Amino acid sequence: MTQVTLSVIIGRFQPFHKGHRKLFEHASQISDQTLTLIGSAFRPRSEKNAFKWTERADFITTAMKSAGCTADITCLPLIDTLYDDKTWAGNVRTAIDLHLRTQGIARADARIVLVGHDKDESSRYLRWFPELEAVSVEAERNGSTVLNATDMRAGLFLDKALVAKLRDTFGAVETDQVVSWMEQNTGAVAQIRAEAAYNQAYRENYRKAVAAFGHEIPADCADAVVVQNGHILLVERAKAPGQGLYALPGGHLQKETAQEAAIRELIEETRLNIPRKLLEGRIAARQVFDHPDRSERGWVRTEAFKFELIDGKAQEKVKGADDAKRAFWMPVNQLTPDVMFEDHFDIIQALVPNVPFAYSSVLMSRMH
Repeated sequence: MTQVTLSVIIGRFQPFHKGHRKLFEHASQISDQTLTLIGSAFRPRSEKNAFKWTERADFITTAMKSAGCTADITCLPLIDTLYDDKTWAGNVRTAIDLHLRTQGIARADARIVLVGHDKDESSRYLRWFPELEAVSVEAERNGSTVLNATDMRAGLFLDKALVAKLRDTFGAVETDQVVSWMEQNTGAVAQIRAEAAYNQAYRENYRKAVAAFGHEIPADCADAVVVQNGHILLVERAKAPGQGLYALPGGHLQKETAQEAAIRELIEETRLNIPRKLLEGRIAARQVFDHPDRSERGWVRTEAFKFELIDGKAQEKVKGADDAKRAFWMPVNQLTPDVMFEDHFDIIQALVPNVPFAYSSVLMSRMH
């Protein structure tokens, strides 16, 4: 069989702009097919993750067709694994293998090229796949600044006066299709703008604190991962950030230990009627989660405590209170990341190993 060249492009594309287009144009010149892995898939809308992966796939294919590109482009979702780079890399390999299989291409007959911009720390993944060829394409610039989707989102959602100027900077087709999406999705846009405004105010207060103390200061939080009878205790957030999303009971420390904070917040938000001393005895694990990108608000660290309540008896009664619109028990096998606040799904996966959100199964469902 004649060797097939497959280019692989990995990105968030939040949203797609002419700098991304440059990658696809290069890939189309060197390959027969382009596999696009769209990161941060199955995450709820937010300031950073404004668009669903399917919407971003439409942005990509529409813009490339408008640019006259006839390349064979396949888009697949790629799931974030914030605290496990090895699993993320494994997911990339899984996606490549499944794509080749569905195309009827043997791995031995494929030349696989990873195409990307080696521009900053976010590009380090280009060096994680020694078995693949890697091609770095020079990044598109606006003056001395590398184009980035963060600035494009800021112009779209935070400064309406900038929208007209975005066409020159980020591409006319790329900008127009997002503006069209915004006009058709006013509810989602209002939600994103509200979240962005909250985050901006939070970050401004943070900058004032840093200026006062002369060094970075993390916000310290604690969260409770409570399991019983194959269910996990969640709350629905009543207000920004993450209004309407599901979350672990938790909050900021208030002159107390992380363990004390986790138990206090658990009782305040869920009205769980178990004495504090008994809850202390049900702690089965604890772990710090401090990835710098875990919160869009800024540097927010948390320590999560896993509480294993007694199985075989009726679920403990709960009721939402304080910052929680409601509290409820959800079967662990029904958890999905698209309804979870910040990195709480990642925290649950780390502390509750039987959360069955298998990436290979997600891909198979997309391919059939």
